[in-house]
Amino acid sequence: MKDMKIGIQLYTIREPLKQDFKGVLKELVKLGCDGAEFAFNFGGMEPDELAAFLKEIGLNACGMHVNAADFDDPNNKTFDYARALGCRYVTISRGGVFSEILDDVVTQCAAIGKAAAGRGLQFTYHNHAAEFEKIDGKAALDLIFERTDARQVQMELDVYWTAKGGESPVEYIKRYANRLPQLHLKDMDREDGSFTELGNGCIDLAACVEAARGTICEWLIYEQDVCKRPQFESAKSSIEYLNKLMGK
Repeated sequence: MKDMKIGIQLYTIREPLKQDFKGVLKELVKLGCDGAEFAFNFGGMEPDELAAFLKEIGLNACGMHVNAADFDDPNNKTFDYARALGCRYVTISRGGVFSEILDDVVTQCAAIGKAAAGRGLQFTYHNHAAEFEKIDGKAALDLIFERTDARQVQMELDVYWTAKGGESPVEYIKRYANRLPQLHLKDMDREDGSFTELGNGCIDLAACVEAARGTICEWLIYEQDVCKRPQFESAKSSIEYLNKLMGK
């Protein structure tokens, strides 16, 4: 069985982080998180300072969600953080009507993938539901990956948005087994289709994790865009569930 690590997208707990950035990260380690995926908030610390703190508490950087424009800005410090934190993966997402923007997204992903590789990083693309719009009988997401280099453009599949788009997360995990270093785990409320804590919804997360074991997946990353409880309380519940699912 593949040894995958547990991470959290820090956007999930954005409000608690504003109050006590260091304290919250320490609590994540106590809960059993191996890594954190950063999203525009570095706690007001410089790259080397943050890197030293993460090393001190035993937390890895499992990814970094960035703006596409960061790659074109020589003064942007995003990649200074990535280097200092030993963060391999940088990720973008897109929105819109994909039948209108597909060519642009393909071109952008190819360019960012090449630029990331030139910085010693791996680019991954994060989907939402819009990417499952059918274009000439195929999902836009599949066309993005068909038309880009498998080494430079990899995937951070989001199981919630895949299900929301009408597709099987397990099928997509298996389909992109060799391009899936990160997997976003979210759950869906059975009643209204909203976000809910892991284990409280209708997505077969156990099947998703089992399917991921047969892939190159390194990180199972919990994210909850909108929490039903106070954000850290939701995170605690979900991380505890994920640890049990992983047998930890």
